[in-house]
Amino acid sequence: MRRSIIIIALCLFAVLPIIAQGQNKHKGSFNYDEFRKKMELFITEEAGLTPEDAQKFFPIFREMKEKQMKLGHKIKKLKKDPLDDDDDDDDDKDEDEWAEAVIEIEEIKVKQAQIGETYIKRLCRIISGEKVFKALKAEDTFHRQILKNFRKEDR
Repeated sequence: MRRSIIIIALCLFAVLPIIAQGQNKHKGSFNYDEFRKKMELFITEEAGLTPEDAQKFFPIFREMKEKQMKLGHKIKKLKKDPLDDDDDDDDDKDEDEWAEAVIEIEEIKVKQAQIGETYIKRLCRIISGEKVFKALKAEDTFHRQILKNFRKEDR
């Protein structure tokens, strides 16, 4: 009996680090600053931004994305807990309350789009519309590639 317990304990100690390593592969390893630098380098190359263009473009681009991201967090919070109650029983919610939550989410999406429109107009005054277009397209491409890589790593 004692021998069995020792063998089981040794197996656990051998396997636990491997399991923990696999679980923490993505967890906690995300570095936003590194991600942003890679994205900005990709955008600069793909859109053909000169160093001067990049210097003008990215501060405004970052500001736009930050504002849109804050609104995105509000949407995420509303979707997670639309009526912001401590009560877990969603069956008691009034239909009007649910409708208000949906409308609020859509209004936030409109605000995100308005922010995008305002900042894109600003960017087009600073650098050419073609470069702004290519930069936005490059951002989409970058995000798609990142997602593709995550899927490959998960397999």
